[in-house]
Amino acid sequence: MSSTLSTKQKDAGLMEGFKQWKAMGEGGTSHTWAGYMSNLSAEKTMAFGVDDTIKPGFYDNPKKRATGWRKATDEQKANAQKSFLKEPLPVRPGPRARAKRFVYPQRERNAADPQNPVVKQAYLDAFNNKLGEINAESTEWKTSALEKHGRALFIKPSLPLTPLAGPTSREICHIHGTDLSGHVTLSFKDAEEVISKGWGERHRLSGTDWIHLGYTMLYVPNTVEETDILIRIYQAGIDYMKSG
Repeated sequence: MSSTLSTKQKDAGLMEGFKQWKAMGEGGTSHTWAGYMSNLSAEKTMAFGVDDTIKPGFYDNPKKRATGWRKATDEQKANAQKSFLKEPLPVRPGPRARAKRFVYPQRERNAADPQNPVVKQAYLDAFNNKLGEINAESTEWKTSALEKHGRALFIKPSLPLTPLAGPTSREICHIHGTDLSGHVTLSFKDAEEVISKGWGERHRLSGTDWIHLGYTMLYVPNTVEETDILIRIYQAGIDYMKSG
């Protein structure tokens, strides 16, 4: 009897988890039961813990954690450990945001959660127009290789790419249309800055063979002013990836 009850409880918990996972919307894998089970498998076998994504000091030993470190030149290693931000980030005000508990897709909010239309418009205009125009010589727009859908900015094939960024397939950054969170590949120093100042957190697979160690989730902007700071962070990611 107890065994049957335990099985039913596990099944109910599994279905509730699937419901919560589906509510985030598409991204990273198929939006199906198979995709959900893939997420659970990654959590058990490869992913770092939920709270590891905001722990300080994660980038202190890149030789141990960074895929491609042995193949990188001294210059590429140095670039990965310096800042490309034009100036230090402010501490983000208010309670710290957090990503939901799933490995992929990694999101802060559900797809059905309301979005401020003014903030959304300002954010997407700056991302889709400003970033693309400023970096037109070195970047191009394509469908996200990491999310499997949606628009993303890539380093052009004609430019050299650090072996540290091999798992990115040259993708630099994207914004999720579902909730307006986003992802960007940053230098390790800038990733630490973003996380310590409350603007984002690591992906649970960053630092594995699947994803660049500096691959970082950026939280949903709450104001138009915050979109300006997030665009600065995306630009730092572009400049890092352009460094070769």
